[in-house]
Amino acid sequence: MTTSAVFHGILNFFGICVNVRNVCVFMAPVFSAFTAIAAFLLTKEVTGRPEAGLFSALFLGICPSYLSRSVAGSYDNEAVAIFALANTFYVFVKAVNTGSMLWSMLAAVA
Repeated sequence: MTTSAVFHGILNFFGICVNVRNVCVFMAPVFSAFTAIAAFLLTKEVTGRPEAGLFSALFLGICPSYLSRSVAGSYDNEAVAIFALANTFYVFVKAVNTGSMLWSMLAAVA
């Protein structure tokens, strides 16, 4: 609920007047798209092959257990949590592979 309220406030700040109900309805599909991008980046970072990342995003998109959590109108925190998990894994692996202080700080924050 907090994520929806924050996004509702951000949209209203930029002059996009939208109802809280609409934000709640579209929260899961939007974060599912972000999760597919995070899965692509994570797999590409681990394997070094963009093709593997594309297949990872494809498999995530057709996984039945994930589809039930990512449809419009299914308001729950799982779509946001799965995105946060995939993004945290990506940032951690990127920090380990590069040894960069910036990626290490991002991994600590994530």
